[in-house]
Amino acid sequence: METVLERPATLRGDHTHNLRADIRSRKASEQLQDPRVLRKLLRSAGYDLGELDPALRQRALPSIRGGATGAGGVSFLSNLPPDNYQMNPALFEQSTERQDIPQAQVPFNGFGSTSSFVLQQVGVVALVRLYFTGTLVVGGTGAVTSYPGFPHSLAANVTLNANGQTKIISVRGTTLRARRQRIFRNATETITSSAGVPAGTISNGSYPIAFMLDVPISHDMFSGTGWLLAQNPSTTLSVDVSWANQADVFSIAAGGTVALTGSTQWEVTSFAVGQAMAGNTAVTVIPDLTVFHGMLDKPTSFAAAGTLQAPLIRTAGQLTAYSANLRNGPGAEISPAALTSIKFRYGGNRIPRDFNPPQMLLQKNMDDYNGLVVVNGLTYTFFDFEVDNPTRDLFLPESLVELQAQFDIPTSVTVNSGAYLLSMQESLYPAVG
Repeated sequence: METVLERPATLRGDHTHNLRADIRSRKASEQLQDPRVLRKLLRSAGYDLGELDPALRQRALPSIRGGATGAGGVSFLSNLPPDNYQMNPALFEQSTERQDIPQAQVPFNGFGSTSSFVLQQVGVVALVRLYFTGTLVVGGTGAVTSYPGFPHSLAANVTLNANGQTKIISVRGTTLRARRQRIFRNATETITSSAGVPAGTISNGSYPIAFMLDVPISHDMFSGTGWLLAQNPSTTLSVDVSWANQADVFSIAAGGTVALTGSTQWEVTSFAVGQAMAGNTAVTVIPDLTVFHGMLDKPTSFAAAGTLQAPLIRTAGQLTAYSANLRNGPGAEISPAALTSIKFRYGGNRIPRDFNPPQMLLQKNMDDYNGLVVVNGLTYTFFDFEVDNPTRDLFLPESLVELQAQFDIPTSVTVNSGAYLLSMQESLYPAVG
């Protein structure tokens, strides 16, 4: 008979593996079952074992533990049902039903406005998909130019909020798009519609605009790692989109005009929560809900060539990917190929990833993703810690001091006013009851 749980006994250290990584890492995982081997490898990698969770020192896979990556902390969110339940992934998969349900259309209220998409308190949520459609009208006598990133840059910030306190995901629309291209290896695109809008100056006229953004609540749809329990009366989940200001998307000379109208259609992918009998008691059957999937991006300003250091947020849990895009003021970027080197470093002088010249990293990105990740003219460079072997290559930011990415910009590059690095961290960290 299955055990009935009132609350989780432990936080499990499971994290997502794609099938390729599983096959490649099986032998390595077996070797790591020896705690002595694991401790030796961790020490050689620079981890302070005294600061880590005790279970980590005895396990092949590190424990996912710690706090939230967003403001407010996960103490405001329970990812467990209020009644008796069984956390039984196998039984849940057998008894659940997948539901892809369209929601009420939300109008676009103009540049600088905010749209809120409130999820129903039903099932276990895995994905929210946003589909914007509209019309761009350019007129007047002044030149109008769209900046790189358009149309996905219209979404200045996309936030997954829990109870109005916890920002599990908080990134730009272009960052979400870059993740999609990383995960699906630059899959063919036919949905985005801005073909009539030239990359430079836009002639007067009316243009159809369409683009889609996926909010990846689950780290992957196969295992469901990271999904959220919406079926809880004490939990309110929403996706909030802050639309960009007009000046952040277009350069408009005196006399030029831009108008954008439209709406967002959206759909939620969730899985029904079932019931099972434990003796004479009915209990709720849920999957493994012990892990959150987080994404954060942030700008780091710089004003001159030289060494640009970008400290990482020391989140608990496991760092699965880091991306960077160097914006060289409005309408321009610094190509990663123009840099002297790209490094990943910690502890002051430990540099486990040193790509000099940066073409070494660019080639790996092209191998991994079937080409560079480019979002409408913006090039995103990735450190990917799960693409080859997540067991072997992961990082635990909480346990590393002075963890940072470093970009060496040669003096031959002219740095424009308003330049900044847009960096993103994608993590798996523990949910709490």
